[in-house]
Amino acid sequence: MDGVDVLVVGAGAAGMTAALVARAKGMSVLIVEASDAVGGTTSTSAGTLWLPCVDDGRFQADARCEEQARAYLRACIGPCADDAKIDALIRTGAPLLRFLDDRTAVRLDAVPTHPDYLQSLPGATMGGRAFAPRAFDGRTLGAAFGRVRPPLPEFMVLGGMMVSKADIPMLLRATREPKAFVHAAKLLARYAMDRLRGRRGTRLVMGNALVGQLLKSVLRAGIPIRFESPVTSVRRERHGFHCTLGSAGSQETLHVRKAVVLATGGFSGNAGLREAWLPPAARRHSVAYRGNAGAGIELGRSLGGGVETTHAQPAFWMPVSTMTRRDKTTAVFPHIVLDRAKPGSLAVDGRGRRFVNEADAYHHFCEAMLRRSEQHPGDRFFLIADRHFVRAYGLGLIRPGGKTHRFERAGYLVTAGSAGELAHQLGLPADTLAATLQQFNENAAQGHDPDFARGTSPLNRHNGDPSHPAHPCLAPLDVASLCAVELHVADLATSVGLATDEHARVLDAGGRPIPGVYACGNDMASMMRGSYPGPGTTLGPGMVFAYRAMTHLAQEPGC
Repeated sequence: MDGVDVLVVGAGAAGMTAALVARAKGMSVLIVEASDAVGGTTSTSAGTLWLPCVDDGRFQADARCEEQARAYLRACIGPCADDAKIDALIRTGAPLLRFLDDRTAVRLDAVPTHPDYLQSLPGATMGGRAFAPRAFDGRTLGAAFGRVRPPLPEFMVLGGMMVSKADIPMLLRATREPKAFVHAAKLLARYAMDRLRGRRGTRLVMGNALVGQLLKSVLRAGIPIRFESPVTSVRRERHGFHCTLGSAGSQETLHVRKAVVLATGGFSGNAGLREAWLPPAARRHSVAYRGNAGAGIELGRSLGGGVETTHAQPAFWMPVSTMTRRDKTTAVFPHIVLDRAKPGSLAVDGRGRRFVNEADAYHHFCEAMLRRSEQHPGDRFFLIADRHFVRAYGLGLIRPGGKTHRFERAGYLVTAGSAGELAHQLGLPADTLAATLQQFNENAAQGHDPDFARGTSPLNRHNGDPSHPAHPCLAPLDVASLCAVELHVADLATSVGLATDEHARVLDAGGRPIPGVYACGNDMASMMRGSYPGPGTTLGPGMVFAYRAMTHLAQEPGC
């Protein structure tokens, strides 16, 4: 092709957002994607955006909350917080959402109750800052539906039907409540029709819905996507950039007149960068898309970009359990909210002791695991419950009410008839584990947790079970029917990345913007600097700074 104004490298949420804004500003755009599908890690995520100070009714900026949001972010990020980026996030959420609503097929709604993750900090709220995608009909994509990266297999039921968090209780109550039965019947009927035509359901929810909406918008805008076309080099020329694209053993060159946008998803799939930047206890597992191999970061460095590494955490964390699938691949299951916070579970370390408030947010739960691992290298961690708990809530890969024999045979689930037997099977000190369980049970029976204050924060109680008669987060375990799975730290996204300014321009080692080079999503060093304020900590800023990047480019002389 003859060349384009903007080359977007990566077809995730941030990359597609940047392409849509550039096209709306009148620029020609090409998206190049190294894999055969769009969506990256967004496809397997909850699809939530954390955007403070937006009035959901009209997507107008809510100036009344700016100081509150600013105080919360400063307290969360700490002394290295970048005030310019904080202001950019606060003031750009509304314009981003208006643009998406007016000019694209993306439909997002505020989640009324979804607490910020650090409720003890000034400025934290109980809701209104999380925006979630509406369910999307993948059939409207036609043949392009096959280009949407599927969710994790373990997040689908019946081999290919997506279910949202709101669907789960309806499915569980389908045999007891008429309303739930009707809801479940509609889902199953739709899925049955889908399977007559394809390999999975076309009702998309969570991150898959967001990706589907963005892809529909890109196609409708006439923006071409080149698949299986990694960018192998970018070189500055007098009038733009000379880019080399490689695909299937052949290479071609492309002239880019105005800007290159790096949005390849960070470095979760790059073994060398994981070794360099992640702590030892977090290098083995990831829930990010494995194709996020640091290509954007390396391209940015080749153009003189600097990397920002002084973050509280180099990545954002998720506790996971793992099991070998029948096809010999490894299932890595994220323990988000379905089990840890529910009444009747607790987590212990390799010494058989509790070490964390189990109902805290996933990132902060893992921070406790990493602190333990620093003190005791090679430490192990387990989530313990009983059979009643597993029937009611599930446990990791085991769905509520599901049979456990397959998981026991695979070594994923360990069961025991006493604390001593469980300790023996897990390799823990028997006396210590028995004492931990006894103390936890005595306190849980009284409805309090003096050791870690589980269930005292609004976030804890939100993640718990409000229908539980005694306490949403606490209940004694039956020590005669114990169950356990092993937990590991995994990254869900990387925080370390290319240094940028508030317009997402990549900065050189001296902190100067490199003309025409932008980074967004996880290629851009997170403005949160390894802290985790709330749901959608990566997607919200990722799409905001994609919007800001192309808005800035459109205002540059000559555009």
